[in-house]
Amino acid sequence: MKKIIWPIMAGLLLLTACQDNEPKTSEVEQTSEKPVQSEEKKADSTFPYPNLLAEDDNSYFLLVIGEQDDKAPIEDNQKVNGNGIEILSLPTLDMAQKLYPELHIDSKTPYFLFDNTGVVLEPKNIKELTNFLQDNPPK
Repeated sequence: MKKIIWPIMAGLLLLTACQDNEPKTSEVEQTSEKPVQSEEKKADSTFPYPNLLAEDDNSYFLLVIGEQDDKAPIEDNQKVNGNGIEILSLPTLDMAQKLYPELHIDSKTPYFLFDNTGVVLEPKNIKELTNFLQDNPPK
């Protein structure tokens, strides 16, 4: 079952990231007034993967790539997950490179930590990640 969930999650993530949010011309209501600007978008609209950004400036989003050395899921690590960090784990480096080619992911970087504007940290190991989170906890 675990083998099936990851490809499904990756597929859903890819579909969500690739959706076209512009309304069709038949759905657009013709008015003579200027359109009112809706809610403010994320701080950095140039970041290629907005689905990886944290929801606000008081949180982080963690992308985990591949199997971890200790074989325990990162979600069980209280130093990481205890901070309320949203986590996405991808099972293989190949999958991560296909989903996020502009991140330039290599085999030496299993973690990517994002705030609401972009990449904050690319730690090489769990200790480096937990040290950063202890020094810079989400507000």
